[in-house]
Amino acid sequence: MSLIFISHDLGVISEIADRVLVMYKGEIVEAAPVKTLFARPKHAYTKGLLACRPSPDYHLKKLPVIADFLSTETKKTVTIESIREQFAWPEDVIKERKKKLYSQEPLLRVSELNTWFPINGGFFNRSKEVVKAVNNVSFDVYPGETVGLVGESGCGKTTLGRSILRLIEPTSGNINFENIDLRALKKNALREIRRDIQIIFQDPYSSLNPRLTVGDSLMEPLQVHQFYTNNVTRKKKVLELLERVNLDPSHFNRYPHEFSGGQRQRIVIARALALQPKFIICDESVSALDVSVQAQVLNLLRELQQEFNLTYIFISHDLAVIKHISDRMMVMNKGEIAEMGDPDDIYYHPREEYTKKLIASIPGAVI
Repeated sequence: MSLIFISHDLGVISEIADRVLVMYKGEIVEAAPVKTLFARPKHAYTKGLLACRPSPDYHLKKLPVIADFLSTETKKTVTIESIREQFAWPEDVIKERKKKLYSQEPLLRVSELNTWFPINGGFFNRSKEVVKAVNNVSFDVYPGETVGLVGESGCGKTTLGRSILRLIEPTSGNINFENIDLRALKKNALREIRRDIQIIFQDPYSSLNPRLTVGDSLMEPLQVHQFYTNNVTRKKKVLELLERVNLDPSHFNRYPHEFSGGQRQRIVIARALALQPKFIICDESVSALDVSVQAQVLNLLRELQQEFNLTYIFISHDLAVIKHISDRMMVMNKGEIAEMGDPDDIYYHPREEYTKKLIASIPGAVI
C-alpha cells in the first residue's frame, strides 16, 4: 500500500516517511528523501520548520521561528546550527538563574495529594474500587520557576493540574499557595484567590465562548473580580493585553471563529494574564498547534514570564518541549511522580525504566 502522510509533526515524519514534500503558501518548495531533507535542507522555509522544533542539545533563550530564515538578509546564509548558537544561553547564566530561583521560599507546596475516582459497580453501585488518578504526590514550586510535568496520556497530569486549582476536588492531601491552605478555602475565598492562580487549557477552539467577542471574553474576568472602576478603563487594559500577545487592537470586536488556532491560544493567554496572576498552569497549551506556531507561543510564554515574574507548571506529553522550557522536570506515571530533577539529568541520565522508555519513544529524537 502507498501512503501520503500529512502532518506538522516533523519527528513523526522523520520516522514514517521515505520521501518528504515541504509545502509553503500552496506550493511544493522542497522535495527530497527523508534523510537528505533532515540532514541538508535547502529551502529557507524548510530550515525554519526544522529549527522551530526544540533541540535537546541546546538551551535556547528563544526558539527560532520561520521569519528568522525568510528575511532577505539571512535567506541564503543562515543555517539551523548558526541560529541556534546565536540564541543559546551561556551555561553560567543558567546556573545563576537556578541559584537565584532556589534560594527563595516556595510559592506552592503540594504535599501527599490524592485524587481518586470510584469505579461504579457491585450491589446498588456501591463501589469499593477506585482509580488513583493522582496518588500521594508531593513537590514544591518556586517563584519565577517553570516546572515541566511530562508523561503519557492517562498518567494523571491534567488531573493533577486541575486538582491543584480545585477545578477537580482532591480526595486528600495539602495544597499551600503563599502559605494559604487552598483546600480549606470556602467558595468566596477561593474565588478571591483565583486572580492569582490561572490556567491555560489545551484546546484553543473550545476555550473561548463562541457567543462572546474577544473583547467581552477578556473583559469578563476583570468585571467578575471588579478590577478597575469602569468598563472604559477595562477596555483600555484589554487593548493593551491584545497588543502584548502580538494581536491587533482591532480584534477586540471579532468572534473566536474568525481566528486561527495560534491566534486563539494567544487570546486565551491574554485572558489568563488579565488578572495579573502570580501562577499559571499551562495544560498541554501548545500540543494542538503546528510546529511554527508552537515556537511562537513558547517564546511568548517565556517573554511574559520574564516581564511579569510568572510561575508556571507546564504540562505536556512532549519531552522536547518540556526540556526546552523547564527549570525542573517531573515525570508522571500511573498517578505518581516517577522521577523529578534537572531536565538535562533526566533526559541524558534517566534513573527509572519508565523514563528511559518515554525518552526512547520520542519520534525523530535526533533532529
